[in-house]
Amino acid sequence: MNEPNMTPRKPGNRIWVPAVLLVGLLLGALLSLVAPVPEEPRLEHLPGFFFVTFTPEPLLQFHVLVTTIEIVLLVALLVVYVKVYADTRANFSLGLVVVLAALLLNTLFSYPLLLGLLGPVSVRPGDFLLFADIFMIVAYTVFLYLSLE
Repeated sequence: MNEPNMTPRKPGNRIWVPAVLLVGLLLGALLSLVAPVPEEPRLEHLPGFFFVTFTPEPLLQFHVLVTTIEIVLLVALLVVYVKVYADTRANFSLGLVVVLAALLLNTLFSYPLLLGLLGPVSVRPGDFLLFADIFMIVAYTVFLYLSLE
């Protein structure tokens, strides 16, 4: 009889999910600090210098934080499934890699810091579906945890 090769889980796998979440949280917190939005740009003057100051927007900073966590989780999932595909050459794993890559590109194209490179980012209510971002983080976290089982 051919029994499936049941390799025991590595004890370190349990630490990866919290570690990935922590990396995403720290990176998101750092990046959210560089996400100013010109609410009302003011021209400041110091002797010999003129510069524009911006007021940080808390809603945008929170969106940067949660979107960064999403990106880190998606990258971790891509790494897991690229490795699974490399080991097994299973079409299902390749399909997951393609879907995860599409989700990552979608998240990157809606990333506020990348959008900010194209111009001011609007932070009116309804522009960002923050609850959707939070649910996606929960879904990616569960997916990563189950993938490492």
